[in-house]
Amino acid sequence: MQGFKSLGMVLATTLLGCGAGSSSETEASDAPSRATQTAAVASGKKKIVNPPVSAESACTALYSSPQALAALTQAVVDPRLQADGSVRTLILSFNEDAAIPAALNTLTGSLGLVLGQNLGALQQLPMVAVSLPVTPTLLNTLKQVLQPVGLLSIYEDRPLHYFLDKSVAYIGADTARTTFQTTGHGVGVGIIDSGIDGTHGDFPNVVKNVKAVGNVLGIGFSGALYLDLPNTDLAGGHGTHVASTVGGSGARSNGLHKGVAPGASLIGVGAGDAISILFAIEGFDFLLDPDVKEAYNVRVISNSWGTSGSHFAPFDPVSIASKRAYDMGMIVNFAAGNDGPGEDTLNPYSASPCVISVAAGTSRDTRNATNPLLSQDAPGELVDFSSRGVPGDALHHPDITLPGVNIVAARATTALPAVAAPYLGLDGLSPEPFYAALSGTSMATPHLSGVVALMLEVNPAMNMDSVLAALTSTAKPIYARNADGTTRQLAQWEVGAGYADAYAAVRVAASTAGTRYTTTTSALPGWTGTVSPSLNIPIAGVSLLSAEHNQNVVVPSGMSALRIQTNWGNPAYDLDLFVYGPNGNLVASSASGTSTGESVSIPRPAAGTYRVQLKGFLNGPTRYTGSAQVDQVIPLP
Repeated sequence: MQGFKSLGMVLATTLLGCGAGSSSETEASDAPSRATQTAAVASGKKKIVNPPVSAESACTALYSSPQALAALTQAVVDPRLQADGSVRTLILSFNEDAAIPAALNTLTGSLGLVLGQNLGALQQLPMVAVSLPVTPTLLNTLKQVLQPVGLLSIYEDRPLHYFLDKSVAYIGADTARTTFQTTGHGVGVGIIDSGIDGTHGDFPNVVKNVKAVGNVLGIGFSGALYLDLPNTDLAGGHGTHVASTVGGSGARSNGLHKGVAPGASLIGVGAGDAISILFAIEGFDFLLDPDVKEAYNVRVISNSWGTSGSHFAPFDPVSIASKRAYDMGMIVNFAAGNDGPGEDTLNPYSASPCVISVAAGTSRDTRNATNPLLSQDAPGELVDFSSRGVPGDALHHPDITLPGVNIVAARATTALPAVAAPYLGLDGLSPEPFYAALSGTSMATPHLSGVVALMLEVNPAMNMDSVLAALTSTAKPIYARNADGTTRQLAQWEVGAGYADAYAAVRVAASTAGTRYTTTTSALPGWTGTVSPSLNIPIAGVSLLSAEHNQNVVVPSGMSALRIQTNWGNPAYDLDLFVYGPNGNLVASSASGTSTGESVSIPRPAAGTYRVQLKGFLNGPTRYTGSAQVDQVIPLP
């Protein structure tokens, strides 16, 4: 069995299922019958590979390309599969669901396989799992007898691995929630991971929590068996942390560690602490079930796991599952991986044009942290471990960067200390036993899933392509400092479009919805200023030179949001932005480590005069420009 990575801490784990936190009964449920599935196909479920049409998206174009069409006549075989006579679990993928009955008849008749012993079929994905000795003769036989019914690929089941208070505010998600009155309410987010601890206290919105207790090989014709449990995260804690970042309430921290979309409906599909390809596609199979999808409005699937050491393969079972979810209007998010900083280290599942690939950045200023378990970072930078793609490659690159370092979120009551130790605060002396601080693209991915839930609440008509366009068009550039002291803007193969701006992305979603709000933007008078040289030593907390420039901005009454941006153009200079409200209190700040400017968004600003302060941290004489805008959001009747 091939294992998955959980892209956040690196550990071996088997995922699939999650139980509703409010559930008090243990209930087993089989997936719907194959007849139900066939009816769904007849009602319009798409084939995986289709002839080309005009105006295709990148996803549909890939699966209608000549290379994809060739798989219909010559099935793709896993290039890493060893046909050495060993008993292996194979996953056979077909072009459409209607092929499954014929495939099962052939496999039971010609090869003598037995349903529920060494043969099983998924319910919503056109896939069959078999377990038998693999030889070159067997592979030739499988292709010969199954190609006529639409065999696309033969892949071995392999193991995979799993790869908040400041991070939510850093991307502007709190401002988006307040301004557009969105929490992700009514949007279902499926989380395929180690499970969710629904007993934690931060999960009133876990609406379904199942654990896979039997795979298709042991059950046969009716798919996997899922068990509803209050706590499905029994050994690791990875999935609970991920779910908390998506939409935890933060109740056990008095709201401090609230997730990005606390109103979203969370559907946990727990695979435990060791995940494989078969477990992963069974997780997709559960979420694609029309009964589940429609009951909980599942629009987002969050995947903080994957593999490494290979490139994107369009007919890998996980890639096919992602394509099916895309066709059904779901937004699938994948962690980019934790194998950076070298080139060509990307999680191949995240390279699919049918999904959004998420890199990890810093969001908290921990340069003075004394907790030895926390890394010391400046915010707004790409972290070294975040996997990189291939320069110039159309597929192998992250799409967007979100916070993934020192992320504080819920700790499962059953979490292993080696996986999720209790958070001890920046000073290492302030324990919070119900929370843990973890790092990884596993932590960045649920940030994106929460942002997408906010977007879909204000504009349910969005699909993966429009969501991605809104995210990439509003992203902020990310810079890095070279060894020689110079700086450069990071490229797409490293960070995608840049650092996500949740407020700006939700604003785009709301402005194109046309059904919920009208948004009016007004520019306030801009300004220029100069900040004299500054020199600070962050680790020692010493300031040798200090300088700042202050500017007053007058905000009218009745505004929904205030956006302030400064730009000095030289990423070698480090300056920080502070905004003080009419009462003199600090209301917003931004202190990225390496950047050409700083910006903040402030929800529901009080009318009056604001003091905008740009303060030098490490800079020569710096001329900068400042701008301010106010948004007025009016709900439609």
